[in-house]
Amino acid sequence: MIQSLFIDNSAVQSAPTLGNNPTVGKYAELNGIKLYYEIYGEGEPLLLLHGNNSSIASFENQVEILSKKYKVIALDSRGQGKSTGDSTKITYELMAKDVNEFLQQLQLKNVNILGWSDGGNIALIVAMQYPDKVKKMAVMGTVLFNNDSSVTPETNKLIRQQVKEMKDKGIAESNMDYRLKTLLLTEPNINPDSLKKIQAPTLVMAGQYDVVKEKHSKLIAEKIQNSKFLIFKGADHEAPKKIPQLFNRAVLDFLEK
Repeated sequence: MIQSLFIDNSAVQSAPTLGNNPTVGKYAELNGIKLYYEIYGEGEPLLLLHGNNSSIASFENQVEILSKKYKVIALDSRGQGKSTGDSTKITYELMAKDVNEFLQQLQLKNVNILGWSDGGNIALIVAMQYPDKVKKMAVMGTVLFNNDSSVTPETNKLIRQQVKEMKDKGIAESNMDYRLKTLLLTEPNINPDSLKKIQAPTLVMAGQYDVVKEKHSKLIAEKIQNSKFLIFKGADHEAPKKIPQLFNRAVLDFLEK
């Protein structure tokens, strides 16, 4: 006799993952969009801001460790991850405004911020324009502007090629992926001297082989009055993923001093 085995898949649920965790995931409505965020741990607030066309999930090697000592607030930037977008022109200043209003909704001031790549760009602007919101800030692979003095020529060549390929495929300029890719070529436009406005102690980090040139990262650190500069030897722009133990230790050591 052949016995049939039936499995009720309705009872099988996949484990929640960072960036897609219905248990803790919430939305904040502001500026005509909905920003998705997840909160882990307790303690002083620590806001995580991810890179271009990425999401909360990029911090998969950070959240568990950081949330043991901090109230980690991981946020998807507009039009990325599970956050919605609209037709408004995307700029880093707009995303910094989103962060400010997001923190207002959560009734938070004086938060710590960890920004990676685009997230670092946003963090710098938040610290300049909304200084009451930032207690301490750590940024990784951040730029003030994009040209061959700040970013490796190979990187910009690759981005321009990707934009061209998107155009050739007929992808509309209104497409979010297209808009985020072109953002890398046109922004930010931060005057180095304006960094003197930053009051928060800041850790400026980059990889030895980062797409952001070391001298540019050093410039950022030099212009911020109360800053520390750290280069991860042998690492690149993906240091948070590739060398998480060293990266997390550096961030925690800085925040705890």
